[in-house]
Formats: sequence, structure tokens, C-alpha cells
Amino acid sequence: MRKSSNVVFGCLLTILICSMAVAADLSPPSGWGQPASLPPANGKGQVSFKQGGKEITLPLNSIEIDDKIPDIFIVSLAYVDARQENKLELTFSSMPKLGKNDLPQITGFVVSTKDLGISKSSAGKSQCDITILNLTTQEASGTLSCKGMTDLSAEKAMPDVTEVKFEGKVSRQ
Repeated sequence: MRKSSNVVFGCLLTILICSMAVAADLSPPSGWGQPASLPPANGKGQVSFKQGGKEITLPLNSIEIDDKIPDIFIVSLAYVDARQENKLELTFSSMPKLGKNDLPQITGFVVSTKDLGISKSSAGKSQCDITILNLTTQEASGTLSCKGMTDLSAEKAMPDVTEVKFEGKVSRQ
């Protein structure tokens, strides 16, 4: 009996404290619910694209070009606006020594915009065409177009992302 009265007392005390906080109109600290600041960009470049027909241009925030595996480049690019409302992330691999037989493989492509939500490429549902214009250990550029984009669950159709023109160059350290 004593345990149950202690539990009831604890619950009542919690309710009282919470209602006092609401009555005092305590507002959350400034910046509450805002995205964390972006890390400084480690390169220069931009991407321009159309999502559902709307044209968007974003600056480069992050570029990684991994060439540790012989003859293979693994490229990760992230473009984000200052308010972090629009974002494009692209990851692909390429084997440039194959020349015309190099078929770059997109391993990740996600676009998130304030107006149109999240569109991502989905294996078996999306048709993406990528062309690499320049690829070295210091820079990457190319074009991309994807149709059949889906939401994060890969169940719902989302706006196509077309006319993507990307470029990125690693800043010297």
C-alpha cells in the first residue's frame, strides 16, 4: 500500500511541476529545434538541378574522393544551402581506366527540398543516367538525370530529379 501511495505522490508531483512550467510560460532556449551549424566546406563547387520542374542551385559543402582501391574512384558529394532547407547528396564509383566502357555506379542519390520533400533513387524503381565529365583525385564533375524517384520508404513516387550538373574540387589542406 505504501509503495502505491509513493508512486501516486510521485506522479502528482511530476504533474504539478510540469503544469507550473507551462503556467510560467517557459520558452525553450534560443536555437531549440534548429539544425546544427554546417561544418566548413572542404571544397568548392556547386550543383544545379530540377526537381519536379523547379530549378535549384546549391553550393558544395563536402567532397570526398577515395582512390585507395586500385583503378576505382569512390566519390561522395554533399551540397547544402546555408539554411539547410535544400540538400543534394550523391555517391558513385567509377573506373576511369576502362575509358568508354566505364559505367559509373550510383550508390546513393538523395535530394531533399523545402518545397518538394525528399526524393531518392531506388534500386529497381529509378532509372538514372550519369555522365562523368572530369574525375581526378582532386575534383569531380558530371551530369545526372533520374526518373522514377521514390520517398525514403521506396514506396511512394516522388518528383524526378533531372538536368543535374555537379562539380566539386577539393580545397588544398
